[in-house]
Amino acid sequence: MSNFFDHKPVLHCHGNWLTRNQLQTENSWLRQELHKAQQKNTADKKAFELLFEQSQVDCLTQTPTRLLLQDRALQAFKQAKRQHSSVILMFLDIDHFKRINDHYGHDVGDIVLVELTQRLRALLRSTDTVCRYGGDEFVLLLPLCNNNRDVTSIAGKLLNAVNQPMQLPDSTLQLDISIGIAIYPVHGSSLAELVQQADSAMYQAKHQGGQRFRIAALKPTRPGVAELVSK
Repeated sequence: MSNFFDHKPVLHCHGNWLTRNQLQTENSWLRQELHKAQQKNTADKKAFELLFEQSQVDCLTQTPTRLLLQDRALQAFKQAKRQHSSVILMFLDIDHFKRINDHYGHDVGDIVLVELTQRLRALLRSTDTVCRYGGDEFVLLLPLCNNNRDVTSIAGKLLNAVNQPMQLPDSTLQLDISIGIAIYPVHGSSLAELVQQADSAMYQAKHQGGQRFRIAALKPTRPGVAELVSK
């Protein structure tokens, strides 16, 4: 049996009087809509977080993307300017990578890229950045380098480490890479300038047979770099 008070107007809402039953129904509907909104917000937040993560990290190699590289480069340049140091940028790719994909398949090509990433990271500092720039192209960002001559030593070690035999499921593969090098602020004051200079130097190394590095040829503007650039 319904109660008298269930039908007695108890609340004035938007110009209308609501009974207790109507109010309970209205509250139930509001709770349902609030729950739906919360679920949607949670789903939207997770989708945003996933998109943000994908924009920051390469899904195959788990290395920073170009977007994150840009941010780290800006921070590295600011530090270098404050501390009167240099930033080394290396642009590299695998020699004849297309042949690997064509002969072994793209799955093996992906394995090669992951292995290359691990070998690069093993030789660099935790403060350095390994970025998969696109395809089989990688950019290495080495901040706070006080001795520019160290770059030749680092490049040589990278060439040697990458060139070690790589064991595949059915065979052994030996990788060759070509490296181009640019130095902040000698070869440019922005990431785009350094990448362009290092990319050009990398293609010089590739045209000379690969499995070597070249430093961008540009008139040095800082003491101690003349000998480095001329090598």
